[in-house]
Amino acid sequence: MNEWMTAVQARKWMKKNESFLPSWHAYVGAELDLFNEFEKATTVEAVSEKTGYPYDLLKSWVNVGVAINHLKKRPNHRYRSSKQKCSALMGDDSSPGVKALLKEIMELHIPTMLQYPEIMRSHERAQFDHERHGEVVAETSALLEHFAIKKIKKMIRDRKVTSIVDLGCGHGGYLRKLAAEFPEIKMTGVDINQKVMDRARILSEDYPNISFEAGDIKTWQPKDEEKPDVILLHNIFHYIHPDERQELLNHLHSYVKDEGLISVITPINETEQGEAFSSAFNSFFVAHSNLFALPDKKELQQISEDCHFNMFDLDPIVKEGSWYTFWLSPSAVVNEKEQTKRPETSDQTVPPENKRVTELTKTS
Repeated sequence: MNEWMTAVQARKWMKKNESFLPSWHAYVGAELDLFNEFEKATTVEAVSEKTGYPYDLLKSWVNVGVAINHLKKRPNHRYRSSKQKCSALMGDDSSPGVKALLKEIMELHIPTMLQYPEIMRSHERAQFDHERHGEVVAETSALLEHFAIKKIKKMIRDRKVTSIVDLGCGHGGYLRKLAAEFPEIKMTGVDINQKVMDRARILSEDYPNISFEAGDIKTWQPKDEEKPDVILLHNIFHYIHPDERQELLNHLHSYVKDEGLISVITPINETEQGEAFSSAFNSFFVAHSNLFALPDKKELQQISEDCHFNMFDLDPIVKEGSWYTFWLSPSAVVNEKEQTKRPETSDQTVPPENKRVTELTKTS
């Protein structure tokens, strides 16, 4: 290959990398509160003097911002943040969700992806630090749950629910949203991260119907004999080894009410929508020794059948990220003689409100 072709090909790849700049620039600006510093037109020198950040580094960040339209040039060497482009990272309108998402991408996903060559050569996978990164992951998970809350609220109203358990509840934000509308329902949040639980308790002090317990979702069960009506199992499967997912659902089957429901939210691998993001997300997980591959539709259907659950209302809630929501309903009370048998799955065995599962699973 001649030098000209080498240079042309390199130039093409350089252009592809430009799409990384907006995320990097927004992440730095959010972490250092720079968009607020430039909310009103000012000079780099003034911001450098006020914040103590090195002038040359700050000037380089500003130059990138101008190039990608995050910042606007003003007379007398002044610059101002673009409210059209960056309002989610500025002032009272700033979005903690956007900041958390940027933090997760830049501090977790991209560093892991850059380690891929060494991970593959050494066969030594990364180790996800739950204590260090648990809180930011809890925030981003709450963002995704928001897209399913209308569906869950409707089901709660229709079923006249009296108790809810959120497994892997994070900061408890989802329970608080539900408790604001259903203050009479007993709600319990469970998470393995003690620091996250402590934060959840503080944030939920004004909600007397919410309690929290630190525990492993694979072994936790209600302390009293009252079984919950609804279990929330949101963004959990990629923390559970594929060989243990069936065991988890079997465990949940032992204490959810016979007429109860399990709400599931999970990214799904190898779907027709959001393939790029879900495959990259899956790559991040499998690069860790303590995180696991995303499930696909066939696996979800198989383990739900093996664990005596009917699966229904499988719908994408974030198509570009291939995040799905669905319900699991205990198909029958399983006695000891039936433990090793697989239930018959026909349209006649599906509860009336669950009829849609048959159509979905036949086309998946």
